[in-house]
Amino acid sequence: MPALTYAYGAFVAIGGMLGYLGRGSKASLGWGLLFGTIICFSGLRMKDRGPGVRGYPYALALLSSACLAGLSSYRFIKTGKVWPMGVLMAISIAMSLRYTAHFTVYNDLYEYGI
Repeated sequence: MPALTYAYGAFVAIGGMLGYLGRGSKASLGWGLLFGTIICFSGLRMKDRGPGVRGYPYALALLSSACLAGLSSYRFIKTGKVWPMGVLMAISIAMSLRYTAHFTVYNDLYEYGI
């Protein structure tokens, strides 16, 4: 799971950098690096399976990927362009489902009182 998370975080961060280089969008650079860093940090913490670490990296990655899925869905519907927003939307939805599956398989939601 961490390898997919690292690849996803790198995809998001590189996409933000390319958005800055291609169109000069500082917002794309900032948000891409922020979300890419958060997702890669989550992947780093996913390797630790000790007490108190079980669920929060997955919750953080799920929250980040769900936010990216929502934002990219809005932009995809608004512009209709498959690249880059349609691709980011599809990957973010897939990763959100992957992180959600972790909670159903490992039952880590008890840490959050759910």
